[in-house]
Amino acid sequence: MAAVVVGAVSVLSQAQDNELKRLRADYAMRFLEPEPHMALAKYFLDRGDRLQAFYLLEAARRSHLEEKVFNRAFQLAFRGFDYGPDAERSLLKELAANPQSETVNFKLADLYIARDELQKAKPYLVAASKIQPDDFKYVVGLAEILRIEGHVQDGDQLTKDFLSKHSDSEKAWITRIEESIDKDPALAKSLLAHARAKFPKSTGLAFDQARVFQREGKLDEAEKTFVEAAQLSPASADVQAWTGRFFLKVRVNKPKALDYYLNAYFLNPDTYDGEYAESRIRNLNWDLAQAEVAKRNQLGVPVEELLNDANPVVVDQALQQISKNWKASYLNVALNCLGHDDEEVRWIATQLIKSHVDRSFDPTLKALLSDEDLRKRGLAAYLAVHLWKRDSFEIMKKMLTEDSELLRFDAISALILEGEEEGRRIALEHAANERHPLLRQLLEKAKQEKPQP
Repeated sequence: MAAVVVGAVSVLSQAQDNELKRLRADYAMRFLEPEPHMALAKYFLDRGDRLQAFYLLEAARRSHLEEKVFNRAFQLAFRGFDYGPDAERSLLKELAANPQSETVNFKLADLYIARDELQKAKPYLVAASKIQPDDFKYVVGLAEILRIEGHVQDGDQLTKDFLSKHSDSEKAWITRIEESIDKDPALAKSLLAHARAKFPKSTGLAFDQARVFQREGKLDEAEKTFVEAAQLSPASADVQAWTGRFFLKVRVNKPKALDYYLNAYFLNPDTYDGEYAESRIRNLNWDLAQAEVAKRNQLGVPVEELLNDANPVVVDQALQQISKNWKASYLNVALNCLGHDDEEVRWIATQLIKSHVDRSFDPTLKALLSDEDLRKRGLAAYLAVHLWKRDSFEIMKKMLTEDSELLRFDAISALILEGEEEGRRIALEHAANERHPLLRQLLEKAKQEKPQP
């Protein structure tokens, strides 16, 4: 039986390795498109490696993907929500067959809101609210659009009318409680006790009760209730973020805060609680990684072992330590990092190698330039142009004709960064033959910039 289990695990591991290899190859082939970045990040997310997934997404978002392109690809990959033209046509066709469908009307409204086409969203929200007049979410949507359009009083009045008509609804209770939390805390507590019994699954009420506990200094009760609110609304980025904020600001529990901010990020990368979730995650993880590295250093853990850590920032910091205390045996360690899935790790490793090799490195570099891992091959371009200068240019010219978008990107960047005047000229002349518009834009921008001395 044990042999059968081991065999099954081995087959599964091999399948995962093959899948990861395929995703990495697609990432390199279509580096300038959003889908390969989403797919690779989702691979890690599905396996519980949320930090690696986060850094993969942020690297794509911050380097070359436009905001609208990133947002749509993210929603489709991680939320199953597509607001492109095909989805729009499909919903319109569905609505034509069933115009009284509350669900389809709301989906169309949601689609147009995601595209920031608020005027198109309004009639579908109105239609849905007429079909289901007791559902507050339609009123929320319409009121918010009115406020964005500058009709603040109209939006407020729409909300007041609904709450007046539905005075015993969950939202009405939440509104009364939130209005009294500052003015009359005792009344707020009394209302909360009644409302929580009436609506035990209400996230909003749990959240308000947690706030009251926090104000009273009952931090254990506040923590328990914030956690309850987050559990009641696992799909609410705001609730996850504000629960994270409680752990960050009040409990000063960075690991728990990081968990909740990661929850929020993978629901909505633009989540904001006074600071963007993306920034919270970076800062928290940097602090936690520093503490982890310091702890392992004290324990005498070899720096090479830190490079196997699942946290990319721990690996970054280990590479920085290697840089300060370089020895020849570290070269193979740095070379291994060229295959890491984190872009920052790969780049730091490349710079580290570049700083510590000479022409005796040529045989290894030649092997890297034909490596089956296209990411390694692209990084080898920077090393080749740095070490070989003009002798690398024919290789770079060939790389500029590759189908892989990452190889072409790296060849262009290497020639501009490391190739001096002649290398820069070769890169800029390539603009006329470049197939991808983003790379053409990069080259046109480079033409306008003064070359680095």
